[in-house]
Amino acid sequence: MKRASLTLLLPLLLAAAPALAQQEAQYSQYMNNNYLLNPGATGAEDYIDVKFSYRTQWVGLEGAPRTYYASVNSSLGKWLTTNKRTRHDLRRPFHAIGGYVYRDETGPISRTSAYVSYAYNVVLTPKIRAALGMSVGVQQFSVDGSKLKFFTDPDMVPPSEASRVLDGSVGLWVYSPSVFVGVSSTQLLANKLDFSYGINQLGGNVGNSLRRHYFFTGGVRLPLTDDWSVVPSVLVKAVSPAPLSVDVNAKLKYQDLLWAGVSWRTKDAVVAMVGFNYEQLAVGYSYDTGISRLTGYHGGSHEILVGLRLKKKAQVVCTNRFW
Repeated sequence: MKRASLTLLLPLLLAAAPALAQQEAQYSQYMNNNYLLNPGATGAEDYIDVKFSYRTQWVGLEGAPRTYYASVNSSLGKWLTTNKRTRHDLRRPFHAIGGYVYRDETGPISRTSAYVSYAYNVVLTPKIRAALGMSVGVQQFSVDGSKLKFFTDPDMVPPSEASRVLDGSVGLWVYSPSVFVGVSSTQLLANKLDFSYGINQLGGNVGNSLRRHYFFTGGVRLPLTDDWSVVPSVLVKAVSPAPLSVDVNAKLKYQDLLWAGVSWRTKDAVVAMVGFNYEQLAVGYSYDTGISRLTGYHGGSHEILVGLRLKKKAQVVCTNRFW
């Protein structure tokens, strides 16, 4: 009976995430790093954009998700950081590259991934640009047997297993100094996870495969005064068979120095955010207050983001940043 329990539990545990919820990690400050969800945003800024983030979700709940990532992306060439830009320069297309790694842990299940990205950026009008990007990489899903406990035999230590799959994503990013719109899809290959235990006995189709995720985001910058502006935005996330998820956000900015914002995530959380920028350093913090039925069992979620805006040459980094 104990062996049968182990054989059934581990594949079903792996199947639970694809079948019941989003597989992609949850971020509250995605609007400060749209590159994570849309490879079309690769190199959209005029500096080398480096970001580090740590998120701990549902504090106080045993086995709750924790997510870490590091990303970097930049346009290729020098024209974006040239002070004296000609009309020809502003109409030139350009290439951009980037990469990121992240780790997402939920109880005994963890996912470690690494991606590289490429985007091609073109001019649509004198003020509007569009970029088409793609990312390719590898995901590794693992189960740590030492973190699994059985009531029938508390001393039993089941085996640890891991499965690696190729992955890819694609995205379109359209932007101007006052508007941005993006459409993207991740986990395009929808590869199945291959674990050696139990899967054959259960048949080959228990749901343990990557699900395609679809993202739509858009926002507008509304100047209030010379120093203040507000940026309302929205993110729509879709993955079958989970219900549609919508994030509605509003961010208040003071020049390029301070900002504060709020978000509402459908049937999940209300988020408060704050951050500051100082020269080449950017720091953001967010706190999620749960509004789901799980709220009474945890103390909210914390997320911190640290960014470095590295200049390509010894010149002033553009201060007219949309985000």
